[in-house]
Amino acid sequence: KIPIEVMDLKTLLDVPIVERCFGNSWVSLFMTAAIFSGVNFLSIVGIASGFETENNISWSAPRELISQGVSNLAAGAVGSAPVSGSMSRSLVSRMTGASSKLACIVTALLWIYMMPYMSIMSPTPKAALSAVIVSAVVKNIVIPKKI
Repeated sequence: KIPIEVMDLKTLLDVPIVERCFGNSWVSLFMTAAIFSGVNFLSIVGIASGFETENNISWSAPRELISQGVSNLAAGAVGSAPVSGSMSRSLVSRMTGASSKLACIVTALLWIYMMPYMSIMSPTPKAALSAVIVSAVVKNIVIPKKI
């Protein structure tokens, strides 16, 4: 069983995150959130526009903003990390031949299943793991597609 429970709204609002992390400044909190949202959306734009030209599948910026907002609200409600896109993860999936939404679901389920075994991966050199990511990213940067 996956231990997920929705946090109580009163408990969520009582967390002293502003005092601990942002020097008691709500402005700093909202500026940080705005910058994170902007960078997150630019990442999604890069992924979507790159794959749009390759697959002739249209994407909608408002739809992406709404889906990112809803997923981040759901993540916040259960105490998860913010949800975002990953250009390197998308390119590695593309390099392996994955092209459907089912590939994303299978990847997510594998991550959830493998979490207890992640300590096995810690001895793996970071250079070996990053080589896979760099090879996928470099291929699409050195040989860019026409937009």
